[in-house]
Amino acid sequence: MSKLYQLIALLPIILFFSGCADTIIKKPVASTYEKSSKYTAPIDSRMSSAMSNEEKIQYIERLFETSITKNGRDKNPYLINALYLCSEVFTADKLKLEEKDYTLELSKKIINQLEPVTLNHEQENQLLLTSASIELTQKQFAKATELLNQTFNSNQADLWSLYHKIRAISYYQQGQKNTAIKELIFRQNYIMENKISNAKLANQVLTWKYLNHLSSQEITQYRQQLENISFQNAALTSNEHIYIGWLDLADIFRQSNDPQTNNSTSQFWLQSYPNHPADKAFINYILQHRQESIMDIKHIAILLPMQGKLSKPATTIHNGIMAAHYNSSSMGNIQLRIYDTSTTQDILSLRQQAITNGADFIIGPLQKNNVETLLQSSLTPVPTLALNNIENTTSLAPPENLFQFGLSPEADARIVAKKGLQDGHQYAVIMVPDSPWGQRMQNAFSQYWQEHGGIIVNSVNYSTDVYDFSESIKSFMNIEQSENRKKQIRTTIGKKVEYTPRRRQDIDMLFLAAFPKQAKQIPLQIIYHHGETIPIYSTAHIVSNYHDARQNLDLDGVIFSDMPFLLGLIPGATSTQSELQSLLYERLFAMGVDSYQIAPYINFLAENPSESFSGDTGQITIDNNKVIRSLPWASFEQGNLKLENPMLLPELESDSDVESSFKSGTEIDSSNTPKTDPDVSIDNAALH
Repeated sequence: MSKLYQLIALLPIILFFSGCADTIIKKPVASTYEKSSKYTAPIDSRMSSAMSNEEKIQYIERLFETSITKNGRDKNPYLINALYLCSEVFTADKLKLEEKDYTLELSKKIINQLEPVTLNHEQENQLLLTSASIELTQKQFAKATELLNQTFNSNQADLWSLYHKIRAISYYQQGQKNTAIKELIFRQNYIMENKISNAKLANQVLTWKYLNHLSSQEITQYRQQLENISFQNAALTSNEHIYIGWLDLADIFRQSNDPQTNNSTSQFWLQSYPNHPADKAFINYILQHRQESIMDIKHIAILLPMQGKLSKPATTIHNGIMAAHYNSSSMGNIQLRIYDTSTTQDILSLRQQAITNGADFIIGPLQKNNVETLLQSSLTPVPTLALNNIENTTSLAPPENLFQFGLSPEADARIVAKKGLQDGHQYAVIMVPDSPWGQRMQNAFSQYWQEHGGIIVNSVNYSTDVYDFSESIKSFMNIEQSENRKKQIRTTIGKKVEYTPRRRQDIDMLFLAAFPKQAKQIPLQIIYHHGETIPIYSTAHIVSNYHDARQNLDLDGVIFSDMPFLLGLIPGATSTQSELQSLLYERLFAMGVDSYQIAPYINFLAENPSESFSGDTGQITIDNNKVIRSLPWASFEQGNLKLENPMLLPELESDSDVESSFKSGTEIDSSNTPKTDPDVSIDNAALH
């Protein structure tokens, strides 16, 4: 593909920047970079990697100022050099909003000054890379990938390094983590380094970040794929061998969070991979970084309502905490003490009492009003893991040391939205019950979907009092319009016509929020109305029993996510100590297990959002002091559970004694819609 074609492809971007009205962009704080520098010398990654974003922006300004004094194609070297630095700013790991906006403004001015017809081959390459990096900042990741899928051939290692980094970021943001990691492995070969540069370490850290966002199942899956290549071809490429090494290293740190265990196993790993990019210096960097952040906890206070309407959920969570405690190697070194929050309205005084008694970590409280009180408090003396998520607090800086861990329906809806986008869908229909719970699901899905470039084609609400959903389904499929056309034709010609209704064709996927009784009816009725090709995504609320295939036959093909423990992915996990026969209380039990397990690592996870913890409730990360869970995906096939990666699913034993409905104290009305209480910290609807 010719460079001329590439430039034509870039023209809409160039026109966009040249056509934008000038806006006032606040300039980032001036750096201390040596202002006497000429700012016109060629710059490469060895020099720029030692510069801060502020220093790069200042260098860009000087290059642009110098270009204005030049004529014709003499401008290009300065402008292209400036664009190289713009690309590095856009792909920086920690980019401030004001730096992004100001650099975008500079990019607009630079591109306006370029004369594309006078660019040489390498300058065209840089323009292509800058245009792709601009798409990254606009969250147009698919467009960035599309640009870089054009022919790219350079003699400069710097440009190849930047090329693979942009591709890695764009693939990662589209959910293609496997491909993103491979791009970073390729990139390592092109990074030039000297005494003042840390570019290779930065690439290793970024690779490690992406690896830590892989689930345990994905690590196993990708390793098996590479082993199959080795088995079939008898030899792996150098990069494939490096990738296996990375996966093995990630698995080592995934299997244990104990520093001594990590140290000994990683030393053995170094012997197995002597020439791997993750050398001893990098391993020591990771070990030291983890060790500095792991807390030495001696006394945990548990704040739960052990009496009243929340006593059974609280007891279940407490049982999970105790199971994890007795299964822990540090059990003898940690004291547990429970405080009953149902006996007082003053949660701050109860917290202070726990601290006075020696608590250096707190699990709880559970009630929403108590968590809100802690959020409004200006001081959290010891790390506290509240067992609830308060929505709509992301714009506020969370109190230091206060973390939120809940199983909210909003979080489930956002997980579905993220999955749908990663699967390449853009046009979604939402189908939810006409209830407060349904409205919460709809709002959370819509907000995430639209913020990340998706389009809501239609939203429909169905009544929880009926089991015929034809009107709702026909509404979002525009079946009524098709039927009206048939009536008009029959009226016009005066005779019966052969007719098959046609649905609208601009639907990529359906997000269905429902509980088991409705969930079993809706997919069948969608198929009846010619929607069999529409992928249906939902949450685990649709399932009442994983062990009874007959109950799940009507859910065949619906894609949903749930906790690893409930999907049978954690053999021997502490959650198996639970004898509860309800999915609701199994989830609460697993939540208790994870609240204990992540306690020593909570500061580490908060300081390193790319790091994760493999828990019973999911792959756990912390963002903005909130616990975020990544979940495995599954569906049913002939009523039997089928994971998205079927080779990783252990056989489930049939159990005819497992209850087929939610009992155990959960309040369900006749329409199967949970009754909610604003004081209940964990919404029943979020746990079905």
